[in-house]
Amino acid sequence: MSALNKIIAAGFTLAMDGNDLVIKPFSKLTPNQRAFLKSHKAEIVAELKQQQAGNDADTFDDRHYCHECTRLVNGRCVVQRFKPTDDIPRRCADFVVRVLL
Repeated sequence: MSALNKIIAAGFTLAMDGNDLVIKPFSKLTPNQRAFLKSHKAEIVAELKQQQAGNDADTFDDRHYCHECTRLVNGRCVVQRFKPTDDIPRRCADFVVRVLL
């Protein structure tokens, strides 16, 4: 079990605030838990940053469906010159968002 999981299992929540490690409820930490946190701080911070990076990646998706693009005319892409199968989102440098009014 990782150091982060151990401290979470003990009933604490941890987060990063900039470069600072935030632990709640801080007042409930025992001296042994404080020593554990100090000795494993680098590992815990690295794990929290890795989780945050994963969360950020999950929330940002630059893929689009072709039907969302103004360059799709009569089912064909006028820039790429093909008829896409529009069942999966894809990344396209020529994508221009279609605005519906």
